[in-house]
Amino acid sequence: MTNKEIKILDKLIQELCEKQDRIKIMRQTLGINTDFDFLREVETIEMLYKDLLRHRQNKGTTFFASTSGWTVRYTREKKNYKNKEEFWIGIHFSFVEADNYE
Repeated sequence: MTNKEIKILDKLIQELCEKQDRIKIMRQTLGINTDFDFLREVETIEMLYKDLLRHRQNKGTTFFASTSGWTVRYTREKKNYKNKEEFWIGIHFSFVEADNYE
């Protein structure tokens, strides 16, 4: 990983740190992986992030990796990978992709 990629990952982990109580409550309320602690959440995010960095060499503009409630999204402007390209990483925690109660 480059320094830029490490800084982005550190920022994601800092955001997790600020919201870890809410994530723990969601897990306990839903009864899904209730034994996960902060370290396990960080390991999950790191794994997904590194997985996306490997797969970004495929053609496309958006890539997703998900597990255990976490989804990490990698977005770029061009379809083909270019070394040191500009990209955006998004992360969210949810057990549903979308609600549709119609």
